[in-house]
Amino acid sequence: MVDNGAGGAEIEAVERLERVELVSPGRNLGYAAGSDLGAEKATGDVLVFMNPDTVARPGALSKLAKVLDDPEIGAAMPRLLLLEEPELLNSDGNVLHFTGLAWVGGHGRPAGRLTEPREIAYASGAALAIRAEVFRDVGGFTKELFLYHEDVELGWRLRMRGLRVVAAPGADMLHDYEFSRNPRKHYFLERNRLVFVLTSYSSRLLALVAPVLVALELAVAVRALREGWLRQKFAGWAWCIRHADWIRAHRRDVQAGRRVPDRTPAEFLSATVDPAVLDVPAAVRAVNPILRLYWTGVRRLL
Repeated sequence: MVDNGAGGAEIEAVERLERVELVSPGRNLGYAAGSDLGAEKATGDVLVFMNPDTVARPGALSKLAKVLDDPEIGAAMPRLLLLEEPELLNSDGNVLHFTGLAWVGGHGRPAGRLTEPREIAYASGAALAIRAEVFRDVGGFTKELFLYHEDVELGWRLRMRGLRVVAAPGADMLHDYEFSRNPRKHYFLERNRLVFVLTSYSSRLLALVAPVLVALELAVAVRALREGWLRQKFAGWAWCIRHADWIRAHRRDVQAGRRVPDRTPAEFLSATVDPAVLDVPAAVRAVNPILRLYWTGVRRLL
């Protein structure tokens, strides 16, 4: 267990458990670096990452590990259920839009709608399993992202290697999910979304979606102004400018791992913005058909 600086009664309890090793870096490294640190200490063949607000139902871990017996599967996530309403989904597989927007899939829907394993865009960082050798081969999580989108990038890198990512309904975990818990969430989400598309997409895909990306930046800035978090949006842009050299170097590293063309992972990108955890503005609903048409054209050119 990695203590990212919060401390608390549960950390004190863990210190008394013989079978648990507590790793305390002394400060908050962020989800990505904290998870990487835990992975360095782990000795098993399968790594399972769990947020502190998740609870594994009996047998969930072994079932996730069993899914990874298939060498074509790079990562698997459990069926994530809402802690207070376990008959409802938190996520049955996360959704990734071609602009880099990402959200939990199936939120609030009946848990019974996921009864068979299915391929998904990426596995939620709240709870995911991956073979240790695969995790280390792709470089683990990117610590510079700190929080959010590190799971998106990991899923894309797995698919760039031709590996599959699945949701496994036989493995259930409960999640005390709250969308707006982190006060700096907008900053990390927007900054890391830009880092993801700038480093993970091929030059061709990036050029093809560039007009929509630019339009989205303007639209998000307007919404940020209305909702009072424009400063966070500006801070994300400023970080990317200050770290332009790192972004270029990271892009080279990510692209070096490519084994398949972009059209292969692009099959799992969505063209519709419809996250269930948010009220989708009427303007977005109106533009969704245009985005779907645009994305159809882009995929033909990949």
